[in-house]
Amino acid sequence: MKSRINSFYLTVLIFSVFSLAGSLQFNSLSAEASCKYSVSQEATGLEWKAFKFTEKTGVGGKFTKVTIAGAKSSANIPDALKGLKFSIDSLDLDSGNAERDPKIKGAFFGNLKKSGKIEGSVSSAKLDADGKSGTGVIKLVWNGVSKDVPLQFTLTGEVLEAKGSLDVNNWNAGKALTALNTVCSDLHKSKDGKSVLWPDVEITIKSTLKKDCK
Repeated sequence: MKSRINSFYLTVLIFSVFSLAGSLQFNSLSAEASCKYSVSQEATGLEWKAFKFTEKTGVGGKFTKVTIAGAKSSANIPDALKGLKFSIDSLDLDSGNAERDPKIKGAFFGNLKKSGKIEGSVSSAKLDADGKSGTGVIKLVWNGVSKDVPLQFTLTGEVLEAKGSLDVNNWNAGKALTALNTVCSDLHKSKDGKSVLWPDVEITIKSTLKKDCK
């Protein structure tokens, strides 16, 4: 009889432990589900990489100011990104070389409409099932031309990184590229004697999302 009573109390104890664990897990998930995300202008930047020489050597830089409009808060990160508008003053750039910066600003962006001002919006954003990667599209308006640029997302905690690539010729910037290569001709000359500045540019958008949990 005593053995049966002990077994009964042991069963009750085990059931209580599992019930408590399940309740804690549910509360944790509920707390996480109540979190909302938004994009911060102060925590968002755009880096770029252009290519020179016949062997296509990368030259990196960044825009020091990205202005964001239409930011909204959402429990779903893709929804927090969709419709977001941005603008970049192309003259606010830093290539890591004080002598090179004025040449890029004058010879390249100076030969584009609106001094090369870059504008755009997030057309779509989608995270994969793992919640750590995804895809999206931004509509990039530059030099009077509007075109879509596909992006690949990665998400680490609240840090969002989106990468894409473009050909400046698609935005009618070929003549400006030639003008820049002319003023930097010797600096773009490879061992084969050719001065080359490629039209391909890689872009990386980085943003630390604001996370508000209640």
